[in-house]
Amino acid sequence: MLFPCEVVTKTEYVKGDPVSDTITNIEPVGTEMPEVVTFPVKTDTVYIDNIQYVTHKVDTLAIIRGYELKRFYSKTLFSNQYGKLGASFSTQYNRVSDLKYDFTPVTIVRTVEKERLWTPFVSASYNSIKQASIGGGLFYHDTGVQIRYSTGFNANGLDVGLLYKF
Repeated sequence: MLFPCEVVTKTEYVKGDPVSDTITNIEPVGTEMPEVVTFPVKTDTVYIDNIQYVTHKVDTLAIIRGYELKRFYSKTLFSNQYGKLGASFSTQYNRVSDLKYDFTPVTIVRTVEKERLWTPFVSASYNSIKQASIGGGLFYHDTGVQIRYSTGFNANGLDVGLLYKF
């Protein structure tokens, strides 16, 4: 290659459009009964002939309240360089009533640019004292060197200059 290039790689993480949905009418795929069943109980203390007896009664009201109570759950499953996935659901009447998910994908965009280290240029000029010149040079990044040949009525010669781009 006549003029070498510098390779610059830029990496960007771009958020995509979120994908979300709600799934309803979820039916169980199986059930399981534990071997030992525990119920919410109320403890009651009874004294008979100065002897304390502790009784445990099943708390039916707590069972009914737990059955009718609507519970909400939410969890971020992952949030990393690939995106963010969250899920939430609610339960009522011992069933999942709805399941929601939100996924925001992240796309990795890598841009490879070649930046020339040496950039050649040519120049030509004419000024008010009737001198004309032609020249050229090279820029290395923002700094350059120029050589011009000037000709006029009284003198001819070379002009060497140092340039800087802002």
